[in-house]
Parts: sequence; C-alpha cells; structure tokens
Amino acid sequence: MYYSVNERLILILTMALLWSVLDAARLVRIRRIRRLVGASDRDAQITDYRVSPLDDEGVFKFAFKTSNGIDVQAAGNALETIGIFSYESPEGIPIETRYIADELGFHVVGRHLPQPPPTPDYILRSLEYIRTHTQDGKLKPNVF
Repeated sequence: MYYSVNERLILILTMALLWSVLDAARLVRIRRIRRLVGASDRDAQITDYRVSPLDDEGVFKFAFKTSNGIDVQAAGNALETIGIFSYESPEGIPIETRYIADELGFHVVGRHLPQPPPTPDYILRSLEYIRTHTQDGKLKPNVF
C-alpha cells in the first residue's frame, strides 16, 4: 500500500501523539503508586536472600525478606509451585497469603481474601435430589 508524504507525516505524528499519551498515563500511575507507598517502602532493602539451585529432581527453593517487612518463600518444580508471602497493609494489618500453582491453576488462600457465602439449604437439597433421581423423577438404584 502506498502512502503520500502527507499521509505518512500524519501517521507518524499520530503514533507519536499516542505514544506520548500512553507514556503520560504510565507516569501518572507511577506517581499515584509512589504517593500510596510510603518513603520507607520505596527505600526498602533486601535483608535476607536465599536461593537453592535445582536439585536432582528439579526442585527449586527461594526466599527473601525486606527491611519493610515483606517476606516471600517459594519452592517447586516445573509442574507445581507452592509459596507464601506476607507483609503489613497500610492500615497496619498483617497480611499472609499462601498459594499453589499446578496443572489445575493458581489457588490462593488468605484470611484477608473475600469468602463466598454459605450455600443455601434449598440448593443443597436440590443437588442431593439431582444426585439421587433420574431426569424423569424416579429414584436411581443403588445410590448412596
């Protein structure tokens, strides 16, 4: 496809303008993050760092701590990784998160994470009925 000199100039200026807008948005996000994160967090240093190379079975381990209270530990192999990280929230609440990543996905557990409400009794009864009855409503044989 052939573009005239003016079309190429417009295209270049448009791309430059778009790039500057995206870069400005990135800078705004960085400034917001820096305002939220205190000076002690920005100046945090790694105080402990441990890494174990892969062993004969391909298992790795690493851990690090920072001066502002972040603690990270993980271990695993190419198929499964388990880990834990902890820190203190801006409100002063200790946060601890445990995770496992495997062929079934990434699963996270933490007291700070929202929990689903309990399943209502009528839903549990409906599921039990579905499990014990056929589609035409007859009782399935030998269902325990």
